[in-house]
Amino acid sequence: MDFALSSGKVHALIGANGAGKSTLIKILTGYYPDYEGRIEIDGKEISIHKPSDAFKYGIEVVHQEVDTTLIPYLTVAENLLIEKIASSSMGLFVRKNELLNEAREIIKRVNLNVDVRKQVADLTLPEKQLLVIARAISRSSSFIILDEPTSSLSLIETRQLFDIIQSLKKQGVSFLYVSHRLSEIQEIADEITILRNGQKVAYFTRQELDLSKAVEAMLGVPSTEVFPEKPKEISQQRMLEVRNLIKKGRLWDISFYVNKGEVLGLTGLTGAGKTDLLHILFGSMKPDSGEIFLEGRKISLQHPKDAIQAGIYLVPEDRRSQGLFIENTVAQNISFPFIKYLSKVSFVLLEKEKRYALELIEKVRLVPPNPDMIVKNLSGGNQQKVVVGKWLGKQPKVIIFDEATQGIDVG
Repeated sequence: MDFALSSGKVHALIGANGAGKSTLIKILTGYYPDYEGRIEIDGKEISIHKPSDAFKYGIEVVHQEVDTTLIPYLTVAENLLIEKIASSSMGLFVRKNELLNEAREIIKRVNLNVDVRKQVADLTLPEKQLLVIARAISRSSSFIILDEPTSSLSLIETRQLFDIIQSLKKQGVSFLYVSHRLSEIQEIADEITILRNGQKVAYFTRQELDLSKAVEAMLGVPSTEVFPEKPKEISQQRMLEVRNLIKKGRLWDISFYVNKGEVLGLTGLTGAGKTDLLHILFGSMKPDSGEIFLEGRKISLQHPKDAIQAGIYLVPEDRRSQGLFIENTVAQNISFPFIKYLSKVSFVLLEKEKRYALELIEKVRLVPPNPDMIVKNLSGGNQQKVVVGKWLGKQPKVIIFDEATQGIDVG
């Protein structure tokens, strides 16, 4: 594997889940110290064996899983300026007003409108995403690695990020940009390298990039074979109906229905109430008024277990905190929603659980297809496959996807 990142350029790195993108990022940022080959800056070989080495050479990374790089019980300001607080540059005692004012100036650059005294644990996922981006660009880094930076951002926030990237390019800052959103790559990248199965399989300049050829290089099959055909007819039988749903301060008089076999899209800016509505439908948030019907029958969703028993399943926006047991195995995560069907007298039948997990692993094409792997060691896209796969063991009536394609490749 070899590639070059030029000063003031955006070099995009794309590939299917498991292609090696995350591994390369971890090498460049010192999390994987054992590697072969050479890393050079300005023609001089450097050695990166720990994160502090990367930081010393001006390499900054915005990880896809933002919660892994933030301290939830500290404030926005403290997370932004933690190195300065820990160093002697602010004196023996932290000058609070100076800290708060500097933090406000930093988040203003990415149009993040939050109180810098607010705990990070209370931020939404898009707000956390903007926070880690703001922190990265505030550190005067020469090389910034952006790993799926727009996965939780609205179109307006994505446009603001692109404007920031263009401004920093003029200052000589270089970007390694990892994304599965090919339309973004086409717009923002100067050069594109494609990985498949740990190898570099294609290189394009922006002018040379052909999306169908890029998809074929990523997946190893023609792009025409990637997507299934849409059904020609949709049933007129109503599966789910919402009438006059209200959550004070968040949602007002929401009504809609979705027919059996139909996909209903729900969109809006960050903070518009999309996620709140989905959590009401899953029973993890209670509305103030309104009615929900499933197959023509009124239902009461007081708890997620009520939704699961009814056949309504949620793939949440924040998979690490709401969709996965990150320290547990793939098999344990996949079997959890329906574990009672894999148990006898309160004991899990391990062989039955493993067979069950392997069937669903094959269905979602998990890489690697290992039921004993700890979920936190999977790439972000494969973690998302586990979140989706755990609901496929029992026939769903309604699956609710909140930003379901986060980190998932085009295949």
